Amino acid sequence: MAVTATPIATDLVLVMENGTGASGQNLYVSRAFKDVKPDAVHADLYDVAQALIGLQSRTNIGIQRRDFNELINE
Repeated sequence: MAVTATPIATDLVLVMENGTGASGQNLYVSRAFKDVKPDAVHADLYDVAQALIGLQSRTNIGIQRRDFNELINE
């Protein structure tokens, strides 16, 4: 039997610096923007992320796309 993946949701996540911990390690915070269309083009998401980064007070270190799929055994 074949297993197929059906896209159900996509999140755009900005990962930003959030200072340093007690032992000197870097701390990070993530901001997730939900309800992104699963068929959104990577370049469009990147452009939106760049606009959102301009509104943030912290230093951005990464842009992530998180896709959620439902697996169905057919």
